[in-house]
Amino acid sequence: MITYIKKMGKSFAILLTMALLPLATASAQQHVGTPGLIHVPTAEMDTAGVARVGAHYVDAHMIPDGMKYDGEKFNSFTNYLSITPFKWIELGYGYTLWKLHRNLDPDQKSGFYAKDRYFTVRLRPLEEGRYWPAVVVGGNDVWGTGDNGKSGSNFYRNFFVAATKHVDLGGNRVGAHIAYRKWKRDFNHKWDGVVGGLTFQPSFYKPLRIIGEYDGESFNFGVDCELLRYLLIQASLQDAKYISAGLCLRIGLL
Repeated sequence: MITYIKKMGKSFAILLTMALLPLATASAQQHVGTPGLIHVPTAEMDTAGVARVGAHYVDAHMIPDGMKYDGEKFNSFTNYLSITPFKWIELGYGYTLWKLHRNLDPDQKSGFYAKDRYFTVRLRPLEEGRYWPAVVVGGNDVWGTGDNGKSGSNFYRNFFVAATKHVDLGGNRVGAHIAYRKWKRDFNHKWDGVVGGLTFQPSFYKPLRIIGEYDGESFNFGVDCELLRYLLIQASLQDAKYISAGLCLRIGLL
């Protein structure tokens, strides 16, 4: 089943990217539902009054090591809802589907019978200016307590400060993003420290945004796009090998 989901996810990501790239307008999207790169936060923010609702296919290599099924990590899906009520704050709620035996009984059928839920908060004390970067401080999975294998296990809990600056080079838009991030759980410390990446929007096709990042453990690459100002897509390669992809509906509430 896991092999089948992985094959379907790869086919979906490749076909969707090829189909929509000619029509898209660039935008950022993380698998937790807030602006960012692929696995790295940035200081970019949505327009005030915008909400995001979406889902993401996530390869096992992006799942925290503490989330396992029969001793192994697994491919999964995330779902989320986020909103930017004001230009200086973003709030999000999401969850990752957790593969388990039904009722935690090894003799029962296995499947996605649990969810690991998390809340995201991002604050922007400084907007990007001509000579200075935007700055955002925030965290994911900021509320909740519990033990391994239970709701609120803080598998995704991390806090960060990020800076982003864009420059125009011959009509091409280049973004530089750097962040310092600290994770709570020991098995996520491989993603601690200074992380960041670059984005590139070519002058001949501004809707396309190409991403390269370092998340503390691996180098990841991807593209993200926006279709008709409402539908966002992202397709990426974790460690340049493992495909993740997602769709997001971007809704203006004002």
